[in-house]
Amino acid sequence: MTTNVRRFGVDNPDQYWQDRVAAGRASEKRVHRCITAVIRGLFPDGGNVVDCGVGDGHVFRLCREHYQTYGVEFSSEAIRRYDFPTDNIKQADLNHGIPDFGVKFDAIVLSMVLHWLDDPEGFLRNAARSLTPRGRLVVVIPNVTNYRFRLGFLFGKFPEISLSHKNVMTPPECEAMFRSAGYTIERMMPTKTSLKARLWPRVFGSDILYQLKPA
Repeated sequence: MTTNVRRFGVDNPDQYWQDRVAAGRASEKRVHRCITAVIRGLFPDGGNVVDCGVGDGHVFRLCREHYQTYGVEFSSEAIRRYDFPTDNIKQADLNHGIPDFGVKFDAIVLSMVLHWLDDPEGFLRNAARSLTPRGRLVVVIPNVTNYRFRLGFLFGKFPEISLSHKNVMTPPECEAMFRSAGYTIERMMPTKTSLKARLWPRVFGSDILYQLKPA
């Protein structure tokens, strides 16, 4: 357990989750089900999954219905609120990498995490060591090139992005980083199901999901 008082740039991680819950921003959403569905499509017969940044807990909860599921979360407040067993969750700072759980993983989930990391490319490079031979990374990023943000820029409005983010990358920049870190992009898709988002994910998708395979 780490005693560091920040979580990926958030000065008070426990207050962060208290505020999210109070604002009604901790409920299960489409993105959580989308992540789980992608993993189910890859590994219908089970396996080991690690959720890096358990957060509100929904991906962990959905995955543990089908997989041996592990998790990493910095905030003790977030962990305290989970309504499922937390024996396989380690409180740790992902800036130090994925903790040793004694197993390799078929799927490593990184949902809305990379922009909090000091060295996201370094993390990705090291993450490959934690994968099984068939393993994949499932990464979700916020789409800062969404049309709402583009329109906002026209009127001088900066996107509503936390100033505590360590980095803000566009989808093409993230994709270049994935390749530089040694991964092949097998799949890129929006988490929204609208036709516009499916056809033009970088414009109409609010979040974008990537399925990555070590090259």
